[in-house]
Amino acid sequence: MNAQNRERTILDPRSKLAVFIAACFSTFSGMSYVQEFALLLLTCITMLLCKKWRWVATVCVLYVLLFLGDVFVVGRLSGVAQYVALLLCHITRFLLPLFSTFYVVTKTSAVGEYISAFMAMHMPGEVVIPVAVMFRFVPTVQEEWQTVTQAMKLRGMALTWRNMVRRPLFMLENMLVPFLMQCSLVVDEMPAAVMARGFDKDRPRTSYLAVRMRGIDWLMVAASLLITVWNLAL
Repeated sequence: MNAQNRERTILDPRSKLAVFIAACFSTFSGMSYVQEFALLLLTCITMLLCKKWRWVATVCVLYVLLFLGDVFVVGRLSGVAQYVALLLCHITRFLLPLFSTFYVVTKTSAVGEYISAFMAMHMPGEVVIPVAVMFRFVPTVQEEWQTVTQAMKLRGMALTWRNMVRRPLFMLENMLVPFLMQCSLVVDEMPAAVMARGFDKDRPRTSYLAVRMRGIDWLMVAASLLITVWNLAL
């Protein structure tokens, strides 16, 4: 196993997914400040274990700024300005753990690791196939967006503020139309690719990506379950 794979398997994919599920349930449960800090701490620990040091620093600094703005700025405003500040400071702060854990889930583990983990849990193909398509769809869409932006740049229509201000409708049309067409092709091709790899067969699949739940993984799962129950019950 090379260095890239060793970095990806610091945590088992299932423990990362448990943290993401905890963030999904907790984000919209009306958390208190203490619950927010607990969820943010769990998120930062997960990113640290995945060696995402810059993301941890960025998330912490952004959270502190949004928290201070929510406490000291929002209450002093009124009207439309207060609603805008509330949207930026309060709602964005609540969504930070969700976006951070989604980044960890999609960027620090390969799709094959999730498939191997789910197969080890003897999950049915009706669960494994949609999850595999979902996790592969996100990076594929990002690649397609980069391809479209590069093609536009070569044609002198780069996605810049100047072009967006001067020709907003023209830029939107020329960016979104090819991007959406590519996304529709990806949606058609990815399920076919999954079927071509034999995911719909009853025979057990093997994988060269070894995944294993260790003590730190079970600790993360327990912490995720505790935070979820805490946020939903109180």
